[in-house]
Amino acid sequence: MRKIYLLGISLLIFLLSFSFAFVKISKAESSMASPASELNEKIDYQLPYPGLLPDSPLYFLRIIRDKSVGLLISDPLKKAEFDLLQADKRLNAGIYLFNKGKTSLALSTISKAENYFNEALNKMEQAKAQGERVNEIKGNLQNALEKHEQELEYLTAKVGRDFKVSFEKERKRLTDFEERLSR
Repeated sequence: MRKIYLLGISLLIFLLSFSFAFVKISKAESSMASPASELNEKIDYQLPYPGLLPDSPLYFLRIIRDKSVGLLISDPLKKAEFDLLQADKRLNAGIYLFNKGKTSLALSTISKAENYFNEALNKMEQAKAQGERVNEIKGNLQNALEKHEQELEYLTAKVGRDFKVSFEKERKRLTDFEERLSR
């Protein structure tokens, strides 16, 4: 029984430390990931480095780690911040995949990013209903939303006809999020 506990703790430490291995990124990589900011007005919001991409064979470890961490967060504001971080990472992962020519996987990843964004909005609304101050997270969500819109606009313009409708659908979701944020 003791060996099982030690194995479980070792696995948890491994998964939590896994993210630290991908924290360092050069300026060249970050500018390559987001060419949309060069074309449009500069939005002062930096997308975090995505770490492992969904096309990696080790990606399942990241999913396990992220789900485990997400389950441990009970405060709605902290959970909203975590979900926003996950949304931003997924969006940037989608951009990286798009740049690698994996448009279908990029679209799926971006859709999941917007699912996380939706969860962040839900948690913000939950915190507001509980009487907590949400001004800071609301501002962060607004800045992130502008960045998501900018990146999706760029990707929609670059994508072929096969995927244009799907990318437009994701942009429509962002419009719905904007309406929810303005309330």
